Amino acid sequence: MTNIARIPPSILGGDPFNQFRFLYRRELLWKLFDEDYCYSVMKACFEAGGTAYDLSFDVNTRLFRRLLDETGEQLIGFGNPTWEQGVFLNGKYIQYSRDRILKTLVERFFPRPLAKQVEEKLSIDDMLVFGYDREAKSLTDDEISSIELNQWSFIQRLSIFKDCQYIFLGGSDADWLVSLGRVDIIVEMARITRSLGFIPMVLCQYASHIIPLIEASGADVDGYAVPLNRDWSWMNRDDCVDVVKSLKKPVVAFMPFASGGLRNDIRGALDWLYAEIGVESILFGTAASEHARRTTEIARAARTAVTENVSNERRP
Repeated sequence: MTNIARIPPSILGGDPFNQFRFLYRRELLWKLFDEDYCYSVMKACFEAGGTAYDLSFDVNTRLFRRLLDETGEQLIGFGNPTWEQGVFLNGKYIQYSRDRILKTLVERFFPRPLAKQVEEKLSIDDMLVFGYDREAKSLTDDEISSIELNQWSFIQRLSIFKDCQYIFLGGSDADWLVSLGRVDIIVEMARITRSLGFIPMVLCQYASHIIPLIEASGADVDGYAVPLNRDWSWMNRDDCVDVVKSLKKPVVAFMPFASGGLRNDIRGALDWLYAEIGVESILFGTAASEHARRTTEIARAARTAVTENVSNERRP
């Protein structure tokens, strides 16, 4: 495994390469099924100095291996096992019980202000993350206790990331497990990940709510990936900022340009994240080579400027 002194300033990944979706450029739907096209975007990132890639499925890891072989460089992979990482409830991935889980969280586990926010706003504006079915049946205590990590499934899922150094654990699973009081499963996932030679980090959506609980659990994770930008975050941007600033571990900000106006000032958005908030890196997605190249270049320049400013301030 490569000895990594510091996480690079940017990581290319997200939906276009992890699920071959047209989220960012609808007109490029068909090209995103073309591995050579996707590889060209990854290569553009590399040519701009990018060395880090977020990977979720066999096709992505195959492209990453191709880039490693063709460039001969020591690139950095962040394996992202998503919801197929082996956490089960009633014999199925817990993702299939999301309606019941969210109903349980709103009714029994979330602080009332947060529960009300999910019911009245987030379930409407951000349904993919906070979809809330008022008719769903709440989980019983026995069902919550029965949620388990199938270690064989988890290890098999991690095996495709043999070229990676980091693993982004959790995703929505982390949000739900920690909120339901089952942070013990995150602790176990981190332990197994470390034992297999990877560096565990937790990726989550409910950052301000669950990160303090994970930290209090003593989970052996090296950092976090959270949704954050200058204008927005779940559940509340300022709460997320406070949690990020309190950490002594590296934080990766994903969805760094999710608010429309931020795309008109990429450097300003990144200066805020690196200089004001202190994130270590950004995770961004794009379906176009030029975007990959330009964002990588700007991210390198922005974080370098912060590093140089800190060094100058420390000089006597």
